[in-house]
Amino acid sequence: IKISARQTLVRIIKNRDISKIFFANTILQSFYAWMTVYIPIYLHDTIGFDWKEISIILTIMLIPFVLVDLPLGKLADRKWGEKELMITGYVILGISTACLTFLEVKSLFAWATILFITRIGAATAEIMIETYFFKKIDGRDPEVLSMFRITRPLSYFVAPVVVTISLVYTSEQFLFMVFGVLCLLTVYPISTIRDTN
Repeated sequence: IKISARQTLVRIIKNRDISKIFFANTILQSFYAWMTVYIPIYLHDTIGFDWKEISIILTIMLIPFVLVDLPLGKLADRKWGEKELMITGYVILGISTACLTFLEVKSLFAWATILFITRIGAATAEIMIETYFFKKIDGRDPEVLSMFRITRPLSYFVAPVVVTISLVYTSEQFLFMVFGVLCLLTVYPISTIRDTN
């Protein structure tokens, strides 16, 4: 039986837990889309790092994606629920991203450290979103899975819209604050989902 995109969207909206996970993932993917383009340019043009220094910072920044996924997945299964860890990830991500607004020094250590912390939050949120989502669907929901994967290309539309609107009211530097606050606001819908444990 073929199910239309409209029917799938209605199913997602009716399922409060899944729709909130869709929202959370869209915010996270929008954060990635913005950071991927913005942070190297900001570090080079505004802070004054050369590209060799930026490559070191970005390498350190991405380490959490290798380190945290497996242990956090086990922790979510055995001790804490996905919801609690997801909230923790978004709080870390939101606060650390907002703090970048006030980091103006040209210090490789400082930038590498705080960007490393942002990715601890992002990696935590990402693995918990994936774990929660796949516990909530089964093999009879391929359309929902397909729609879930659309959140990534959707983020490439959302991120520029957020940036464009934000720049009307604030400077480039305060984009960190905008995305940090967005991540923190995501904590509320996540806190209202039903845990899988």
